[in-house]
Amino acid sequence: MSDKAHPATAGDILVIGGGIAGCATALFLAKAGFRPQVFEAYPDIRGIGGGLQIAPNGLAVLDALGLAETLSARGCLCERAEFRDGRGRLLGTMANRPAAGGRLPVMMARASLQEVLHDQALAAGIPVVHGKRLAGYEETGDAVIARFEDGTTARGDLLVGADGLHSRVRRVLLPDGPEPTYTGLTGTGGWVPAATLARAGLPGAGAMTLFFGAGAFIGCAQAEQNGAAAGTWWSSLARDAPLDAAARVALTGKAGLDTTLAAGGGWNPMVRQILGTTTEMIPPIDIFDIASLPRWWRGRAVLVGDAAHAVAPHSGQGASMALEDAATLARLLRERGLADLAATLAAFESERRGRVERVVAYSRRIGATKKRGPIGAYVQSLVLRLVLRLSPPDFGWLYDHRVRW
Repeated sequence: MSDKAHPATAGDILVIGGGIAGCATALFLAKAGFRPQVFEAYPDIRGIGGGLQIAPNGLAVLDALGLAETLSARGCLCERAEFRDGRGRLLGTMANRPAAGGRLPVMMARASLQEVLHDQALAAGIPVVHGKRLAGYEETGDAVIARFEDGTTARGDLLVGADGLHSRVRRVLLPDGPEPTYTGLTGTGGWVPAATLARAGLPGAGAMTLFFGAGAFIGCAQAEQNGAAAGTWWSSLARDAPLDAAARVALTGKAGLDTTLAAGGGWNPMVRQILGTTTEMIPPIDIFDIASLPRWWRGRAVLVGDAAHAVAPHSGQGASMALEDAATLARLLRERGLADLAATLAAFESERRGRVERVVAYSRRIGATKKRGPIGAYVQSLVLRLVLRLSPPDFGWLYDHRVRW
């Protein structure tokens, strides 16, 4: 990287985006014998975000990087889920059966996963450069040149767009392609002392509790083993349109906490107690997804993670889908080399598309259950009670899947 593009040598791969997808992709590319470089737009991405779930299929990918045990030790196993209505009445529980390999989902801070992957990339000698916002890229026939807003460039054999929901790589690759779709839900959340969950009468480590109110949803769980605020809550609020400036302010900080508490028919004492001990609010975020793109690659550029198939958070699969992408792309490049990129990138898209589009659609269906009005919420409570008792869902198709590395 310099003010002038340097000559590429075989195996130089430019990864745009230093988040979960970008750092994981770079780590797998390095294991496959390539020379990845990571370019991240933001000066620092540590400590950002709320909790997330790493599903067993994602943990299996992390096993290949030697990181599954480290991350599991920081987070909390999710052995079961507890479902309640907006008034706090228990609708039922669902045990998470161990997936193939014996693993359970793990709740943890998004920041922990991000930081472990980022630091592992640095430890592996992978350049991770911050403050590099992509302006565009072009191909020269035998290479691809990334141009950054600070005037610098970088040259490589392949460019990987791991730059998230609003990917600039995608806008160049598919200038007339579909934009992310607003799902009708806006999320916010916060961090609380882990002891708050037990004081509110809810399970602590090992379980998540999900409250379904009228037009609103709140989940909570212990997400970290240590820390003053190791518990987390997250919410989805039904909205007709994404946040404008005024609405964003109304969902930020103390005002956002009050707005969330007022939703869902006023919630119940358990929710009010948990949210009342919030030590840090997570900035609100509109929930978008990408159901399908015409293609994930063109020439010497390819999309991975949310840039290719943004998954709404309701299925707990966003991070795991990105991890599966990372291992799959690197494995195909290792097996096939860079001589016929078109065939290799087409094989990557073919191998991944069906699974991720099924996950995106599944997550959108779950999101729809969080938007129902008072009557719909009442009917949903009755249905949930029966389903959990008679025919709990089987997540084998999600959790037992293993990508080949």
